[in-house]
Amino acid sequence: MKRSKLLAIPLALAITHSTPLIAHELKSKEGIKLSQAVPEKEKKHAKEMNFEGPQKTTGIKNVRLMGTVALAGQFDDLENRMLRAREIDIEPGGKVAVHQHNKRPGVAYMVSGELIEHRKGKKPAVKKAGDTAFEWDGVVHWWENKSDKVARIIVVDLVPKDIK
Repeated sequence: MKRSKLLAIPLALAITHSTPLIAHELKSKEGIKLSQAVPEKEKKHAKEMNFEGPQKTTGIKNVRLMGTVALAGQFDDLENRMLRAREIDIEPGGKVAVHQHNKRPGVAYMVSGELIEHRKGKKPAVKKAGDTAFEWDGVVHWWENKSDKVARIIVVDLVPKDIK
């Protein structure tokens, strides 16, 4: 029996679960203008292209910046890269082998359950639903599920087009 189950999921689902992207004229707790999440240039372009839809964002209570990974220096060739989103279920007692991110930046978002991330040079960190782990070039880490429940994590990363 496999220790983890990998499922391809739509990018929209990953984004919806990991980062609120729609915003307007509000400020988050961090003081970020929420209107920055929908650039005026993009709204203007959509209007010029006659795309139908609301012209104003409403009903957004808060946008929380969860973190960032600078892409400069992460890799040389963007044309041979793709954005990948995966949902991974890790069974009780399951482990994700130690690995080093080599030109593969990404973010892992805990959907449910609990995982322990062991990152080189840091104390083990318990990640629970709603927590994130940002990964950049050179990060060395591994994960384990010491709980009695399945842990579900969404991982979005930039990878070579030919990765399996």
